[in-house]
Amino acid sequence: MKVLVTGAAGFIGSHVVRSLNRRGIRPRILVRPTSNRTNLSDLDAEVIEGDLLDPPSVLRALDGCEQLYHIAGFVSPRPSQRTLLFQNNVQATINVMDAARQVGIARILYLGSTTAIGASDGPHPIDENAPYNLGGTGVAYFEAKRAAELAVRERVEDGLPVISVYPGFCLGPGDIYLSSSKIIVSFAKGQLFFTTRGGIAFVDVRDAAEAAVLGMERGRIGERYFAGGHNLTYREFFQRLASVLGRRPPRLTLPNPVLRFLCVVGEPLTDGAVFSRLFYHIFARYHWYDSSKAQRELGWTMRPLEETLRDAVAWLRQVGYL
Repeated sequence: MKVLVTGAAGFIGSHVVRSLNRRGIRPRILVRPTSNRTNLSDLDAEVIEGDLLDPPSVLRALDGCEQLYHIAGFVSPRPSQRTLLFQNNVQATINVMDAARQVGIARILYLGSTTAIGASDGPHPIDENAPYNLGGTGVAYFEAKRAAELAVRERVEDGLPVISVYPGFCLGPGDIYLSSSKIIVSFAKGQLFFTTRGGIAFVDVRDAAEAAVLGMERGRIGERYFAGGHNLTYREFFQRLASVLGRRPPRLTLPNPVLRFLCVVGEPLTDGAVFSRLFYHIFARYHWYDSSKAQRELGWTMRPLEETLRDAVAWLRQVGYL
């Protein structure tokens, strides 16, 4: 069976390929010529150079394939990268899905963002059918992922055989861009000395990748599955991280109005590099998700968070980030 994986050079995508390799599957991966290939060094895969924004190269990569894992995505808090966010999340997804329809792919796994579904109203996990409630924030990343989600849903309604999986906040080894591991590095270096009043679902990147593969194997076409992980407040998370690092947890908790002020003022001053509206809506709110559907239908399980944190810290030290 020929399988194509997009985003294989990235954090989650590389672990999806490893999960496939453990099953004896050597997938085809679509990689841009300019991509950082560090994560590809231990993967068994057929490399095809191309770009998701170039439909002919997507069609070439899909030629002869029966399954597609669309894992690629782009995250940024920077207002200056709004165009890139829409190109790499929305247009790229449209190109991939339409090419998959054209060549007749039998099953498609779409790795979506939990923020494309919504956030929880306080410390109460939501399921996959929750009403969307992140509109009007002005956060370009939220808008782009929501637009990509709606584009996928439109094609599912037209008969495209898509199963969607939504992982929580991924941590673990292999985060070469510090896309989410920056929270560990910043805390370890004393740059993040406070906590906030929100919370989020933390998941091991290896478990997130396994959820994607299980979704392909066992998921029902047209269904959506949260693989959120451990729903924790940020205070609880930093207590566990502090224990792994041998440090004290933060004593200061920023009230939401203070955090909002820092983010509103800081975003234009730093182009979102330090504080941003994305930072505010992630850290001041609860992003808790009910993963029972994935556990029940896919047989998905998740490892203890402490194991994830130990492995993440060990990898960050090994590569020199800590």
